Amino acid sequence: MPHPLLNIVDLKLREMSHWELGHFVVALADALAAHPGHQGEDAFPHPVSKPVELKDLGNSYLVVTAAAESRDVNKIAQRDAMRPLVELNPAITVQWVVIRSVKEGNPSLIANLGLEQKKKKPARSAITSTVTTPAKATAKHGQHSGSVLISTPKVPKALTYDVGKCSGDPTAEDSWQIMGPFDHCRNIELTGLEPGKLYHFRVRCFGKGGYSPWSSIITLRVL
Repeated sequence: MPHPLLNIVDLKLREMSHWELGHFVVALADALAAHPGHQGEDAFPHPVSKPVELKDLGNSYLVVTAAAESRDVNKIAQRDAMRPLVELNPAITVQWVVIRSVKEGNPSLIANLGLEQKKKKPARSAITSTVTTPAKATAKHGQHSGSVLISTPKVPKALTYDVGKCSGDPTAEDSWQIMGPFDHCRNIELTGLEPGKLYHFRVRCFGKGGYSPWSSIITLRVL
C-alpha cells in the first residue's frame, strides 16, 4: 500500500480507451517537457522514462490503435500487447514526479501536468478558507481537437487552481474528475477529451485555510 503522501494522483489508466490513453501519454510528455521544474538530463533518472521517450511511446500507440480500427486480428493483437507498456511507463514517471514533489516539499512539480487528484474525504475542521469562489469561469475550444481552455479571473490569496471535469450527470458528485493543481487561472488547457462529446467544467482555488467552493458549472461540446 503506497504511503498516503505519495498516493495523491489518480491516473485511472486502465479505465481509458485506447485513444484516450495514447493522447494522455503524449499530453503528459508535452507538459513535462515544458515544465521548468523538470528540465535537464538528471530530471528523469533511469529507468524513469524521459518526456521524449513518453511522447514516442504515446504516438506509436496511437499509430497501432489507428491500424487496429481495420479489425485486423494481428493489428489488434499488436495493440493489445503494447498496452501494458503504455500504461506502465507514464505511471512510473508520474510516481517519480510525485516522489520529488513530496521529498522536496515542492507541490509545483505536479502542477500544470493535467493530472487528476485523488478524491479526499472532507476533513472536519474549524478553519474557514480565506479564498473566495472563482467567478465568471469560462470554457472555449483549444487550438487542437479534443482540447479546451478554462479561464477565471484571479482570486486574491489563491495559490493554485483545480478544474472539475464531467462528461456525465453534473448533479452526481461521483461523475466529476479533478484536474490539477494549476498555478495559473487563465487558459488552463485540458487535452485528450473526446471530440463531439458534451463536457461540464467548474473551477475552485486553494489558499491558506483550504479550498474555495466550486464555481458555477460551464458546459461546452468539444470539437
